[in-house]
Amino acid sequence: MKNLLLAIFVLSFINITAQEYRIKRGETTDSLPIPGDSDKTYSLYLPRDYSPEKQWATIFVFDPQGRGTNTANLFRMAAEEQQYIVASANLDLKSQPIDSIIKSATSMVNGILQSLPVDPELVYSAGMGEGAQVSSALAHIYKNMAGVMAIGNSFVNPAYIDKTSPYMFIGAAGKKDYMVYEIEKYLKFYDDLNFPTEVHYFDGKEDEWPEAIVVSNAMTGFTLQAIRDGLRPNDASFVQQLFEKEMEYAESLRRTRNYYAAYEKLERMEEKYEGFGFEDTIENKMKEIKTIRGFRSQRSDFRQAISFEKEQQREYEYLLESDIRSVNFENIGWWAYQIDELEKLKEGSDIAKSNMAHRLVGYLDFLTKREYNTIMEVKVPIDVKIFISVLRTAINKNAPEAYLNIISLAAADGDQDTALLYLEDLLKTGYSDMESLYNIEGALDLQFTPEYNRIVKKYLGESKFFKDQEIK
Repeated sequence: MKNLLLAIFVLSFINITAQEYRIKRGETTDSLPIPGDSDKTYSLYLPRDYSPEKQWATIFVFDPQGRGTNTANLFRMAAEEQQYIVASANLDLKSQPIDSIIKSATSMVNGILQSLPVDPELVYSAGMGEGAQVSSALAHIYKNMAGVMAIGNSFVNPAYIDKTSPYMFIGAAGKKDYMVYEIEKYLKFYDDLNFPTEVHYFDGKEDEWPEAIVVSNAMTGFTLQAIRDGLRPNDASFVQQLFEKEMEYAESLRRTRNYYAAYEKLERMEEKYEGFGFEDTIENKMKEIKTIRGFRSQRSDFRQAISFEKEQQREYEYLLESDIRSVNFENIGWWAYQIDELEKLKEGSDIAKSNMAHRLVGYLDFLTKREYNTIMEVKVPIDVKIFISVLRTAINKNAPEAYLNIISLAAADGDQDTALLYLEDLLKTGYSDMESLYNIEGALDLQFTPEYNRIVKKYLGESKFFKDQEIK
């Protein structure tokens, strides 16, 4: 026992850019410098039985907010069970230009390849949201990439795809994420190229990582493909363990009465484990689930929700374009009503409809934000800009840029009442950046008025101008 503990906690010494760092096996080490980018770092996880005597499969992970350690820990289960090194970037992808991000990501990959015993044929990347776009882009740069796991988003440039060197594409999306259909489009793109693909769904919404067991099940896709390609040994007992772990997840869905989700999971496993001798086991379990009372109704509910959702998406696109073109302020209330109704469905007991409502709210937010960003960048009449800004606040009550824009446009147009109304609405959302409230373009005269400062003081406890007694 003493020797076992010593083996688990033994220290590894790794030379990175001519410096030595103590890396504990079985633990995540944070803040390792990215070579050539010393102010940027990553987190590293080495499995407990890591040894420099052999080459290792390695996955590079990207989180939108740069939560390297937390994200690396999400991959620990898969790293231990399936023998992967995990390197997770501490890069805030939302606050940096894309060329800088790609440069840092590439430097991290090259640094690991040069300092650790990485198997060059077993290099993978994974990411969520903006991180999924980075991880997908890396496959265009590192030509030996074996696989990409894209959660909630992706990126592909067909011009840079080498059809003679296919890699595996694993797409994953939360059932409440409107991007689920975009992920399915990426999967079809790779399917059409005859690249190996796999899809995973989990109970989550946009900008959320799946739980560790879902990540582990997805990583199994990489591992099995490597076995098929002869890049990892075909160990029957090891594959059996992977299969049983995934079957346990399918069973957990069944036990929580997610019968249709369990059935779909088994359908995907049927293809995933083809050729490994588990066909009868999977088929029997699928037959068993189909006989459960409630399975057929869940399947029907799911199909109806999907059909209604796609119809609604088409209608929203048409009506939004029409309302923007006609600058129809009278229809703002209708859009707000749509959100209210969807919010009620989100809280309902019907899982299919609740997930659908989550996706539709996200889709409306995406549509209006896209139109908002486009309109703000072009020369159009002021009423068009005010309309799309007001619509944004109706769709997403926590979109500060739209409120600030209305204040700016209304003040510049001499409509102080509207500007003050949206100032108060903005502060009601909890917005507290006082400095920005006194740097709104076109609203300088308004910011000096007692009315403006009275509203700011009411919600923030202080204002920039006028003495307390003047704005009570």
